Amino acid sequence: MIVENQYAWSNTARERERLASQGDALRPATERLFRAAGIGPGARVLDCGSGGGDVSIIAAELVTPSGEVLGIDRDSGQVDAANRRVKDIGLTHVRFETADISSPPPGPFDAIVGRLVLMYQADIDAALRALTGCLAPGGVMAFMEYEHVPSAGVMMWPRSPTVDRLIAWMDEGFRALGVQERMGTRLPSLLRSVGLEPQPPYELTGPVYTGSAVPEHMNTLMRGITGVLTSFGIATSSSRSGKKTATRGKKQRATATMTTTKLAKKIFKRKKVK
Repeated sequence: MIVENQYAWSNTARERERLASQGDALRPATERLFRAAGIGPGARVLDCGSGGGDVSIIAAELVTPSGEVLGIDRDSGQVDAANRRVKDIGLTHVRFETADISSPPPGPFDAIVGRLVLMYQADIDAALRALTGCLAPGGVMAFMEYEHVPSAGVMMWPRSPTVDRLIAWMDEGFRALGVQERMGTRLPSLLRSVGLEPQPPYELTGPVYTGSAVPEHMNTLMRGITGVLTSFGIATSSSRSGKKTATRGKKQRATATMTTTKLAKKIFKRKKVK
């Protein structure tokens, strides 16, 4: 059974911790992308699929209090948590609302951004056309998307049969949820199809995990996607004992190095109205 593009991960405090950790690893590349897109003081930015607010906070730092950042997410729990987060750190020019990117706020926005969000859209073309409609003339879209290629496996050395099995389960979970493949390389043609022009630079990037961070990262991923694996019969609670194996292997594989599949970053600009 395949369902249409649900978000793969659970909405829990632990999942928000995972997102925050992932956000820390991807922050340098995300900030480079936004600076290259020209996001700066005074800009009005829409963050699509804002989750725990990591991307919105980076944008808020760049636009300064003279600008404004609106993050949207279809999960009201994530929205509430993100609003509490920015309130706690004193950011008054960023806020979050419950909305789907296929029905975005009207704008206009100077920049529309997103990280690992288009891959979860059932109708990407419709979502991008909706977003383009609320982009100001001369505005930009800047997305970072996962180049998910199940046949590529995981880049890791030394190899780990346990990690290979866990990654295979995760790939099956993505397939069951209808998660889009090869979104990174598909970005240019998708965004051209809605009237946007590609802008350099283009970049491929990816976080690297070493030593004990490898099993910790895998265990966190598996905890987040357990509900999907069990509900679709991909793995059972007993078969997930591999999680314990990964944990026990922490000392044995202290020199292990793993990187995620590449993430593609692209900037596209809307033509100015003459």
